[in-house]
Amino acid sequence: MKHRTASQIRLIFAAFGALLLLLGLLLWQGVRRGDAVRVGIPRSSAAYGAAMLLQTPSAQYTCVLGSTPKALQDALLAGDLDAALLPCDLALETPDCVLRAVLGYESLVVLSRGEPASTPAGLTDATVALQEELGGTGAEAMLRTLLKQEKIPCTLLYGIADTPADFYACDLDTAARLLAQDARLRLCFSCADAWRKQLSSLPPAGLCLAVRQEYLSRAGRDYTAFENALKNAMRYGDEKRKKTTAMAAAAGLAASQEEADLLYPYCDFLYLTGAEMNAALAARNGK
Repeated sequence: MKHRTASQIRLIFAAFGALLLLLGLLLWQGVRRGDAVRVGIPRSSAAYGAAMLLQTPSAQYTCVLGSTPKALQDALLAGDLDAALLPCDLALETPDCVLRAVLGYESLVVLSRGEPASTPAGLTDATVALQEELGGTGAEAMLRTLLKQEKIPCTLLYGIADTPADFYACDLDTAARLLAQDARLRLCFSCADAWRKQLSSLPPAGLCLAVRQEYLSRAGRDYTAFENALKNAMRYGDEKRKKTTAMAAAAGLAASQEEADLLYPYCDFLYLTGAEMNAALAARNGK
């Protein structure tokens, strides 16, 4: 066997070095890319804006529909999800998570079986039953702030449906269920709309994007792609009512397209960050 020449040996070492460089580059790109984002979306009208994500699969993120916001919070805490769309109260109390954006305002609405009211002033001297599960939450604080701001005297009770009252204040999902059960009920107004008109400021934050801090510390391009996709989905939801309600029903966010179409005018399609997000969060304390 002939001995290899010095030039051949140098060529072998150069090829080996190039292979190592290529492997290192691929590894670096993998780290930069990050892990595909596992996202939880609640079965709620508040999440209509995310319907597109559920209907268009991506290699960069996986969206799953959660039965309840609490189930999604549990999955976040267990590390089974990297991010989730959660009601603000729940998102704020989820440890080791960061709020990245506000996607909607509090979805509190007022219903009536009798004379309709188009503004909080219509509740004057009336009895209002607040959904019991909303006691002590940002939704209750929102309603009380509206009543206090306009100095509206009324009696506030806790309960819904069977509670004798002139008006009922509840979240949009509960409103959909009640409207389907009782043809006499009608939607009067959205408290978020009333807030904008009366206080001339952003209403209290509702649905939020919460992300685990540990995941953010190693997030790469996949996470950036997810955030961009969520922003685009919210914009699309705001502009394309018919297609959004159809996707919401197909994705399981609504019982039917008819229900989604009824609730759509009371839904928000936002992506608030920075100062706007902070303003919506501060509004929960009446600020």
